Amino acid sequence: MLEYQRITEETIRDIKPFFQAYACGICDNTIGAVYQWRDIYVSYYAITAGMLCIRAGYGEYGECYTAPLGAGDFDAACEAIEQDARARNLPLRYCVVPPCAIPRLRMRYGERMQAESIRDWADYIYTADAFRTYAGKALHTQKNHVNRFYRDHPDAKTVIVNDPETEQACLAFLDRFRGKHPEFSPLEENEWNGAKELLTHRDMLGQTAACLVAGGEVVALAIGEAKDDMLFVHVEKAMPDISGAYPAMAQAFVKCFDNMHYVNREDDGGDEGLRYSKTNYKPIELREKYLVTIRDDG
Repeated sequence: MLEYQRITEETIRDIKPFFQAYACGICDNTIGAVYQWRDIYVSYYAITAGMLCIRAGYGEYGECYTAPLGAGDFDAACEAIEQDARARNLPLRYCVVPPCAIPRLRMRYGERMQAESIRDWADYIYTADAFRTYAGKALHTQKNHVNRFYRDHPDAKTVIVNDPETEQACLAFLDRFRGKHPEFSPLEENEWNGAKELLTHRDMLGQTAACLVAGGEVVALAIGEAKDDMLFVHVEKAMPDISGAYPAMAQAFVKCFDNMHYVNREDDGGDEGLRYSKTNYKPIELREKYLVTIRDDG
């Protein structure tokens, strides 16, 4: 049985190196997303054969393993996971498996493997230039909202969070944001707490945070990380009563990263409102993630 540990502020340092690779461009293989959602998924990790293995709960799919991550021995790590699943009397399932890992799993398991694309897990991928300009008919609504925002708030500016004073202003913004949403679900509560943690631990986690300041007050906040040519946006919040603040923040954050070609705004988790919003920004791809079930032939 693998010796799993909870992902915490203390242990995240041990697994941080495994997230340095591009890892197929899915949010689940970024340190920010794993840290932010570690409590809602009750995530554990183990390191074996030079690979990172995560065991977590994925709702209706139960307790699952992620595909081993790292530059070590993939097959040896899978073997350790297989033994762990047997010892815990768990079905052998791999969740949020990126497309790049499917051939390696297929090579190991052959016809015993069934892979099912789960729509609620798919990441929304966009071109960075689309956010920088909001050009064209498809994004004219977003552009109009942004123009309205800057007309209403001519003093608005983008500020990178890199000092205690700005950090405290952003934390105060998150508290005001929470006050505007008294009926938070447990999932939304976790996301809000996770946003605070990513903000306060941004240096340790390699995150960049930026905010929009208007009238001397933070009105929107975004947090994310860059890998190769892709920006992963983990947090995007704006005051709901300020017209255009959301698309203005989305645009301003991407403009902080001149060398990024793509933007990953993560999955929608099956939330209809999020799905509508993310689709309105016209993704160029829904990056599939799979539930892989391994049949036990005895």
